[in-house]
Amino acid sequence: MIQLSYLDYIAVEGKRFLHRFSPTLKIIGMVLVLLGIVTLRSLPGLLLLYGTLVALFFITRIPIKIFSLTFYPLIFAVLFIFISGFQIHFLLLIFLKVLCGSTGVVLLLATTPYPMIFSVLGRILPDSFVTALFLTYRSVFILLNILEETQHALYLRGGFQWRHPWRSLINISNAFGHLMIKGIDASEKMYESMLLRGFKNKIFYRGK
Repeated sequence: MIQLSYLDYIAVEGKRFLHRFSPTLKIIGMVLVLLGIVTLRSLPGLLLLYGTLVALFFITRIPIKIFSLTFYPLIFAVLFIFISGFQIHFLLLIFLKVLCGSTGVVLLLATTPYPMIFSVLGRILPDSFVTALFLTYRSVFILLNILEETQHALYLRGGFQWRHPWRSLINISNAFGHLMIKGIDASEKMYESMLLRGFKNKIFYRGK
């Protein structure tokens, strides 16, 4: 499992051209990616956007194991399979939009130290919103660690077996509920520990 400290290390120590770009320009680029995700309705357009992001990822020479982070949001996108009525075109659109968004975010985080990101956001967004984004950023990695533990527990309990679909469905639903409860509990503990260390619902950053 990718650790938060490792992602921070890659962002700080990276020396490729994208690392040297202004954080403001990279955030503007991420906004444009999000606009593309919202407005594009065609598979070729989304494929081109995704291919561009993947190309930037590898040109920047970010370690390949970081790339695995871009696939985790697909776990929640799977829910659209049941909503869509198994329409292939709709599913491909949703999956590509999710992949474009997650790849763009991981690319930003892997090339920009997070204090710089939140420093830029703090100039244009309300403090409460920036704080919420910061806590979400930290909580994602807590959730990933819990997900790994849940996967191990699910495997030990038989996991998903095609021969026993009902039992497999029960195992998966229990695992999903466990993931949500543990994630909420871990996030609350993180917030409480931050308060004990003097956190005042606002992020202060000093540039160089």
